[in-house]
Amino acid sequence: MNKHNIINNKKDASNITVALVGNPNCGKTTLFNALTGSNQRVGNWPGVTVERKSGICLADKTVALTDTPGIYSLQPFTPEEKVASEYLSQGEADVIINVVDSTNLERNLLLTTQLIELNIPIVVALNMQDEAQAKGIDIDVKKMQKLFGCPFVWVSAAQKTGIKELVAACRSVRRAGQIKRVRLNADQRYKLIERAVQNAVKQKPSSRKMQLTDKIDEILLNKWLAFPIFALVMTAVFFVSVGGPGGWLTDLINEKLTPYLQFAITNALSGANSPLLTSLVSDGIVGGVMSVVSFAPQISLLFGCIAALDACGYMARIAFVTDRALKGLGLSGRSFVCLILGCGCSVPAIMAARTVKSTSERETTVTLAPFVPCSAKLALIAFFSSYAFGGNALVAVSFYFASVIAIILCGLALKLLKKDGDGVFLMELPPYRLPKISNVLRQMWERCKAFLIKAGTVISASSVLLWVLTNFDFALRQATTDNSMLAGIGKAIAPLFVPLGFDDGGCGWQLSVATLSGLAAKETVISALQILLPQGLNNAVSALGAYSFVLFNLFTVPCVAAVSASFSELGSWKKGLKAVLFQIGTAYLLSLTVYRLGKLLLTYPLQCVAAITLTALPLLLVFFKKRVGCGGDCSKCLRCKK
Repeated sequence: MNKHNIINNKKDASNITVALVGNPNCGKTTLFNALTGSNQRVGNWPGVTVERKSGICLADKTVALTDTPGIYSLQPFTPEEKVASEYLSQGEADVIINVVDSTNLERNLLLTTQLIELNIPIVVALNMQDEAQAKGIDIDVKKMQKLFGCPFVWVSAAQKTGIKELVAACRSVRRAGQIKRVRLNADQRYKLIERAVQNAVKQKPSSRKMQLTDKIDEILLNKWLAFPIFALVMTAVFFVSVGGPGGWLTDLINEKLTPYLQFAITNALSGANSPLLTSLVSDGIVGGVMSVVSFAPQISLLFGCIAALDACGYMARIAFVTDRALKGLGLSGRSFVCLILGCGCSVPAIMAARTVKSTSERETTVTLAPFVPCSAKLALIAFFSSYAFGGNALVAVSFYFASVIAIILCGLALKLLKKDGDGVFLMELPPYRLPKISNVLRQMWERCKAFLIKAGTVISASSVLLWVLTNFDFALRQATTDNSMLAGIGKAIAPLFVPLGFDDGGCGWQLSVATLSGLAAKETVISALQILLPQGLNNAVSALGAYSFVLFNLFTVPCVAAVSASFSELGSWKKGLKAVLFQIGTAYLLSLTVYRLGKLLLTYPLQCVAAITLTALPLLLVFFKKRVGCGGDCSKCLRCKK
């Protein structure tokens, strides 16, 4: 069915378009899923990377629904509020369903007072009826309708109760038409909400005792236990998605399914007697496509776990406890969750940045997420730690410290470069709920499908391109690896990496080629080095050059899948290109600094130690004096002295 026939058809009076509007964590999306089932589409609102869902009501096929972003106010502040405000002001919606958390009525009704001023028929859905009853909350629907001048309907999206009554109310207000309402100032809004809560809401005294949510929060939000518990939870998430079932499924695809398909293709094309065609289809096309498919289990399980944690209310708590620590970098708690996801794979970390409310913060998160060593980069760290540094564990750990330092410094730099001031972080701590399995599975499928469509096509094309570059020369004749186009490109760009020490063992172009091959996947760097340097890393590059090489590959442009996800989430090729150039510049500057300072330290060790000591000692003294103070004499304290 055509989109305009579903969403914007206003010629037929029997068809109505309904917009779902409500605060975050009010159960709006759960209600939308209950109303539409599988009759829904997912995309982005025009011009922004804010998710848009639309669908057809299961109970009445003539009712089309649009799920707007969770917002606190219609006054444009965040991208979500801008989207919702513009959509409602355009008059596309015939009826508004204002989804309200009936267990937190006073806060939710502030948006209701704004919506009733739009002169669009409105129905207020008192959601979470089951939770309200469990807490002893009783809302007099008739009194609420009299005060606000619009229907109030009890519903439970999780239990799918009150759905028919809600749809019938939408039909009723649509027939009644628009009602001209008088605008309220801020004082009148709060007085109306206060009167409604006092006159129409009753709560049993016995329900005022500490709820289960409060008891759980005493543990999960404890200042000593919050981070250790979060570490255990995320360890479990990564075990399930990356190292456990997800890793097992990925290995099964890579080690069993992919070789079987390539073997079948080879046999099927054996009659053609064309090794080149067989290699193209088997290695280039099938190998490229299956390299994308192999990531699908991990992506799906990662998003499934995060969706379950978010639905139960835990991720909001993590955003709360990490928010203060990240404010100095212009980030918030939700950015921290995205960065943690980067330990498994940069792609879901980048895609998860769409949950960040602030535009500036979202762009910074997308730019910094690839700096976290993912599982592919972990293989690169392990390879060089073993074969270039004799298995020294401290070297491996130092790369992670370098990642932390790079994120801090780059976060500060990006904060200074950003000019917009929309970085206020508003969050909601919902009560703990059991996640609905159907909703979790639906989100898993949507994220997996988006990954396969957006990132998969790019990876497949890049794999075929890499095959062509390694098998042909510039005259398009079949050639060995040393004489291929890839080798020629590597030799051409090798001078760029001379200052970084890539050539200090005489194998600069091989290391350059390996770096280029990492665009497909960082694991490709290892396989490229094994092909181009059959003698191994011995005498191919110095230890300092190897360290610089690893640093550059950790912080430069990530794999094509991550780059594709970055361009998609940033919403424009200009912003995506800026992020790519920033990552390349950071990698080059960091590697250059480490290599040159390392050379200086190795050449003049005593002089360098003396210079570092003379520079650090005054700073330590100032820091110590600031910390200790001056024994009560404020006039001598550096902290207070003007």
